Amino acid sequence: MRGLLPLAVLLELAALASRQTVLSVTSGVLLGLFFAWHWRSLMPYPRNLGLVTLAAVGSWLLIGEPDLEQAARLASGAAYYGAFIGALGLMQCLVRRLPQLGEIHRLLLAGPRAWLYPGYLSSCFAISSILSFGMLNLVCGSLESYLRQRGIEGERRREGMRGVMVSALRGYALVPLLAPTSVGVAILTRELPGLSWAMLLPFGAIAAGILLLIGWQLENRRLQRLCRQPDDLSVEPSASGSFRGLLLGSLLGIGGIVALATGSWLSATQAAMILVPVAVALFLGWQTRSVGETHDEISDNLLGMRNEVFIFACSAVLGGAVSLLIPVEHLLGGFGGSFWLPLLFGLLGMLAIVLVALVGLAPIISLSLCAGLLAQLAAQGVDPLGPAVALLGGFSLAMLLSPYGASALLLARYAQLSPWRVAVSWNGRFVLLALLPLGLLPLLA
Repeated sequence: MRGLLPLAVLLELAALASRQTVLSVTSGVLLGLFFAWHWRSLMPYPRNLGLVTLAAVGSWLLIGEPDLEQAARLASGAAYYGAFIGALGLMQCLVRRLPQLGEIHRLLLAGPRAWLYPGYLSSCFAISSILSFGMLNLVCGSLESYLRQRGIEGERRREGMRGVMVSALRGYALVPLLAPTSVGVAILTRELPGLSWAMLLPFGAIAAGILLLIGWQLENRRLQRLCRQPDDLSVEPSASGSFRGLLLGSLLGIGGIVALATGSWLSATQAAMILVPVAVALFLGWQTRSVGETHDEISDNLLGMRNEVFIFACSAVLGGAVSLLIPVEHLLGGFGGSFWLPLLFGLLGMLAIVLVALVGLAPIISLSLCAGLLAQLAAQGVDPLGPAVALLGGFSLAMLLSPYGASALLLARYAQLSPWRVAVSWNGRFVLLALLPLGLLPLLA
């Protein structure tokens, strides 16, 4: 049964390339069989989410108006979301094979002192748009080595470490606003076929500029604490370092995704889902010179991500089932028109995504629920662009504020602090300052 997960991901990618819905539905069924067999191997949070999802599907079957077309769409959604995280998560295979990039901080901190924060933010965004969560491991892991080699200790070390970690996390949070590889973009463009990454990008760029300006002054002062001082130990450039190559490769990867999406029927997100596994397989095949080893490493990587794949797949089914149970068409009449409803829906959705992240609900789940409801409103003639912009902004801020997210847990481990302090104390004021301007951004849509 271990082979069902890689097979399900492969079938969904084939469905995207061939536009064959039956392959996508089959992929969703295989995912269901795999997780039913491996239920006990899942962590408590995914299992609880699975029970909630089963309850929502059961409610839809009992009190809704189920039909085969809706069931196929739920199965296809599970396959799409699961394949998304599975395909892009294969970049972890490359992270494990990269050399220790100890020069990343030396290069970034050697720049103009006034531009340290933008440099970290943009570099971390570019890398995380390809490596995703692996960027945080890369930056935090190399930071400890850099501080030790420089002999930086005491308050300077604590403040500088906080500046780097916060900048890396905020660069990671820019991915939903700017990158075609974002799960937020994947959710919205799938639920709302009329939307595209290109349509969302201008508003995401404005939001990213706002977030940059809000955090620039304070975090830049912290980063300056790590700049070279006379009593610091000298560090020779790493001969094996390849940070510039990694950064360039990330930008070229985004360019390739955009080119494929422009020249085919694929969206930018779908292009990323196909290109990343192909690139990883070719790289591993070139390094190992063995088809068997390449297959085993890719399969093991996917199996190691089964909790994440399950959460993403459940989010799709849960969001779809809930949206089928809520008669959102009645909302249009209740508001006496469609002008205020999109703005109100976007603002409430944005706040909900941010607030429920504090109590442990993963942002992808709340975004999936909101996207399903927005798709219902769009079917009634409501323009979804403004609310979609607000939801993406909320998703980005929730990534910073959730103390239960993988990113906060990772930073807390490296900083030896509680996840609540990393998420809320380090980013709480930043999120509060960003809520109003990001909440007003949909007015431009």
